[in-house]
Amino acid sequence: MESFPDALHIFTYDVRGTLSATGHAKQVRETGLVTHTHQLLHGLARHHPHTRLAVTQSGAAAAGPVAELVTPEGLAVELRSIATRFPKYLCDPRGGKSRHLVQRYYEDEIADPGNPVWLSLAHQYARTIGETGIPDLLLQNINPIVSVLKAEEFGLLDADMVAALGVTAVVHDGADSARRFGYLAQRLAVTRARLSLIAVSDSVRKELISAGVPAGAVRTVLNGMDAASFEDRMRQARNTDVFAKIRERNQLPPGRIVLVSARRVPWKGQQDVIHAAHSLHRRGRMQGAIVVINGAGLLDTRSPGYQDELERLIADLGLSRTVFLLDRLSPPEVAACYTAAHIAAHPSRDPEPFGYSNLEAMIAEVPVIAAGHGGPLEYITDGESGLLVPPGDPDTLAAAIDALLSDDALHARLAAAGRASAERFTLDAMFSGYRDVITAGTGARPVEAGAR
Repeated sequence: MESFPDALHIFTYDVRGTLSATGHAKQVRETGLVTHTHQLLHGLARHHPHTRLAVTQSGAAAAGPVAELVTPEGLAVELRSIATRFPKYLCDPRGGKSRHLVQRYYEDEIADPGNPVWLSLAHQYARTIGETGIPDLLLQNINPIVSVLKAEEFGLLDADMVAALGVTAVVHDGADSARRFGYLAQRLAVTRARLSLIAVSDSVRKELISAGVPAGAVRTVLNGMDAASFEDRMRQARNTDVFAKIRERNQLPPGRIVLVSARRVPWKGQQDVIHAAHSLHRRGRMQGAIVVINGAGLLDTRSPGYQDELERLIADLGLSRTVFLLDRLSPPEVAACYTAAHIAAHPSRDPEPFGYSNLEAMIAEVPVIAAGHGGPLEYITDGESGLLVPPGDPDTLAAAIDALLSDDALHARLAAAGRASAERFTLDAMFSGYRDVITAGTGARPVEAGAR
């Protein structure tokens, strides 16, 4: 087995840190992918602290200059950006991204060699790879993976550079990606790069195989987290009474808290939690509990009015003293929410690729109610380590919330078993899996079907 590379170029959605030039914290668009990236950075800091790191983030309006960033893990990185907003092609007249246009350019017309979105991305990725001179790439999710393969297809990377590339391609999400997965499957057969595929859950792996990716070409490496660091953040939050400040600022009344910790995007299912709360409230079953929804500012440009929709729904259902949309929270305040929560509800309408929010709640010994599809099936057994409900089903969700509010024995049992389940998903186990793939040096090598 080859040794770990002395330099690694990570392509991801966003990254946290302090900008060396100003000493100011960089603004971050928080998602589960960002959390995953920092778990990997934590593993690098622990096991390979001297590896030179470049990080290229997507989502910018325009590619910016190279910046120096120090991550919370203490790692110095070269920070670059890829422009992915494409207002000319992807935005509707109001300025938000159009779901129809995103579907058209990213999916429906992926095979069109004149597709301006993929042409631009291919050029940007080829230029960024060339600028860093780092051949070992860690591509976080399907768009960076396709972009690099498009750069090769369009001849934007010379043959020697492609042959030198060691690409670890991590697929986090299969939603609306069938054609991109199909393109990946086709390119696997012809790429000259050494490309190894990782799926973050078996559900994502199955979607890749359904799209034509050979079963032996993709390995499942389940997400993990550094539970000790998370517990330290919660302990500090308790010691400084952080949630009391959140409660005062948001005028939360006393009561047990049903926490929804997720980005405010439609597929996360906040509407279903609100309807479930309305059903329970109408029947006098909320028992002094309140619903607290965080994620302020963590929106999707394809649904710019979603927060307004949630506010209207709460008002229309008469839940202004039962359901609360929290203001913007700092990372310590997000951790503080788990110290105050009685139940965590994450009934995502689309399958979660994995679900770090669920894992955090389970580590905090907060029983989780999740939708019974996608990543949560890897770590929640219904009725044993949490409760699973059908997606888009507020009535069943209401029954699950009611059960945990009214049955203390059930609450205690699920809290303990949930914690035990979450403890299996360690940072070291995840990083070990990534290190094995990164250092293997044999590209898309055969992996036995069902390998984990």
